[in-house]
This record gives sequence, structure tokens and C-alpha cells, in this order.
Amino acid sequence: MASQALANPLSATVLPPPTPSPISAVLIVDSDSEVIDHCARMLDDLNYPHVHAPSAREALEFLVRDPGIEVVVACAHLPLVDAFMLIEEGRARVGPARPLAFVPMTDRMTAEIALKSIHFEAADLLAKPPGFEEWSLALRRASRYLGARRRTAEDSALTGFEQRLGQLMAMLEGTRATRDPESRPSDAEVAATLRAIIGARSLRSRFIPGQIFADPAWDILLDLTRAKLEGLQVSVSSVCIAASVPMSTALRWVKQMTDANLLRRWTDPNDRRRDLIALTEPTAERLREYLTMVHKSFAAL
Repeated sequence: MASQALANPLSATVLPPPTPSPISAVLIVDSDSEVIDHCARMLDDLNYPHVHAPSAREALEFLVRDPGIEVVVACAHLPLVDAFMLIEEGRARVGPARPLAFVPMTDRMTAEIALKSIHFEAADLLAKPPGFEEWSLALRRASRYLGARRRTAEDSALTGFEQRLGQLMAMLEGTRATRDPESRPSDAEVAATLRAIIGARSLRSRFIPGQIFADPAWDILLDLTRAKLEGLQVSVSSVCIAASVPMSTALRWVKQMTDANLLRRWTDPNDRRRDLIALTEPTAERLREYLTMVHKSFAAL
């Protein structure tokens, strides 16, 4: 019966992407309207954006339609589908790139509920109705959970990026000896290809929510390649803005890429309050070769 409730097709309605907020939106799921009202008032006092759903089906619709929801506070004893099945289904539908912090609520605190909460990586477990201090603490724990999952995802993505770059370089090294030196495109041609790539990435966000394709490492490399081709100096803050992710996230990527010797960073001698950043020479050469291959692929079309 529960599987049938989840198997029904969801609404095809697509909401516009929410305005980015430093505070995660909270989804409250409970069939008791008094509990929802109680939780909503506390969220208002804490200035958290929130939505509510009386059933698992409506909760899943919210999760799929609104990528701003990152915290799910759900009654452990929902009709048809309990909170643990709900969060498992929700995580499967939104995918691993979007972490969801889960906080079950129960009026029957048992060892089984506690063990299930651990198994499903709940950020906290609340007794109903939760008090203000317990509620506030649970949200802080949910925030820490989300931060830890994002850092893990970023570290994994960086490792994958380095592997892809290594594979690309192996391919380039294999073709370096056989390519015709005269066929190497000019800097102007490479710059035009790069502008087309950056423009296409920017255009994509007009049709599909940009956070789905967040790839800060690649955006940073493209922006610094553009700067090198145009003979420009770039500050760390400027390249972080180009990454199109929160500043703290971009700075972590800059540090990891600098540690990996993909980038070099130094203090601006004309303004010691800011740091400058650029590609290392090996990285610049690799990206030049990549753009050369892309340019030739475009030219062959």
C-alpha cells in the first residue's frame, strides 16, 4: 500500500528556481495541523523559510519542485508512508548531489525509532511537540550535517575532476607527437572558442536551474584561462564570483586547486589587501591544448 502511494506520478508543474538564501528552507511533514502550526511559528521566530505538507505524496512533490528545500522535519508515523520511507524516497529522487538533512518527530519515543533514525542518518530526533530550544538545536545540527555532506561532495568532485584532467592530458600527450604544428589555432581563435563555451554555460541557466550543474572547479579554470588569453590579472574574490557558488564554497575550491598545483596565488604588490590568482603554467598549457581540440572539433562540423 505504501509503495502504491509513492508510485503515483508526481505533478509536472515546475516552479521557478528560488532566490538563493544562506538559510536552508525547511519542509514540515505532519498530518496534524496543530503540530504544523506549532512548528511554523517557531520557524518564523528563527527566520527560516518553510513549507508544509500533510502527506508523504505532497512532501515528495515539494522536494522535487523546490531545490531550496534542504531540511525535512517529518512525523515518524505518517499514514501509509512513514518518515523513514519518505526520506529514503526523497533522497533517491533528488539525487546525491543535493543533500537532505532529516529530522523525524515522534510522540512515541522507542528504541526502534532511535535505531531507525541512526540508520537513515537523521540529524536529530525530536519528541512531539518540540520545544523552542530543542527545535533550534535540531536545526543547527541539520545545518552542520548539510555542511559536512557538501564538503564531502566537493572533495569527491575535485578528485573526479583531477582524474578527468589526467585522462585528458594522457590523451593529449599521445597526440602531441603526431599533430601538425601548422594546424595549431591562433590565440584569437582559441579565445573565441573559450567565449563560446562560457557563453553556452551562462545561457544554459536561463532554461534549467543553474544549481543542478554547479561545477565551480571548471568555472574557475575557464575564467582564469580567459584572463590569461586577455592578459588580465584576476583577484581571488573575482574568480570566486565567477564560480557561481557561495563564496565559502568557492574559496575551498581555490585552496584545494592551489594545493593540487593547478593554480598559483600571491599577494598583489600594488594592493596588499588582496590576493591575485592565476593558472600554473602546466595547467595553462593543458587547457590551451583542450581548447585547441575543441576548436578543431567545432571547425570539423
